Amino acid sequence: MESFRFNPNTVSVDDLMRLGFSEKQAAAIDSYRQKGGKFRRPADFAKSYVVADSVYERLKPFIDIPKLDINKADSAAFDGLPGIGPYYAAKMVEYRGRLGGYSFKEQLLDIWNFGQERYDGLSDLIVCSRPSKPFRLWQMPEDSLRMHPYIRSWQAARSIALFRKSMPRDQWTVEAIASAGILPPEDAAKLARCVIADP
Repeated sequence: MESFRFNPNTVSVDDLMRLGFSEKQAAAIDSYRQKGGKFRRPADFAKSYVVADSVYERLKPFIDIPKLDINKADSAAFDGLPGIGPYYAAKMVEYRGRLGGYSFKEQLLDIWNFGQERYDGLSDLIVCSRPSKPFRLWQMPEDSLRMHPYIRSWQAARSIALFRKSMPRDQWTVEAIASAGILPPEDAAKLARCVIADP
């Protein structure tokens, strides 16, 4: 009987047996996976009828289920999350495109009707890597700026462009934009958490 790091969704039958499962138990776990079953959390593995409590407690520190990176996942991967069907999976991909990449997990709550309960059901299963391209707030033209979900209007985009022309570069901050009243406080607070390219 051995103990080593393993992903219960991909570990081989032979390795399950090395972990202490009988051939029949290992085959039952594999059958569950073959039928589309998925272990999203370590606790899901504990619920399998062939995993005794004592075995789970021994193996729990070694269970390694990779979290889903919301900046790299496709719609099929999003669809595999609890509470997410094809509709929300498509919306998650679409909104990532509008943002230019997620900067923090809670941005999923911006999606219309996504809801706190849905977010709470999957927040421990996801991670948010740094966007491949930081938002170019200080370089983009007005027509591109207004497409960002936290800017939204021609007036705000034009005001940011005027701000860049009239203020010294060392004062180019989201906080300064907020203080100038260019963006509503809620949008400014969200924009401040975004990964933004240097001026």
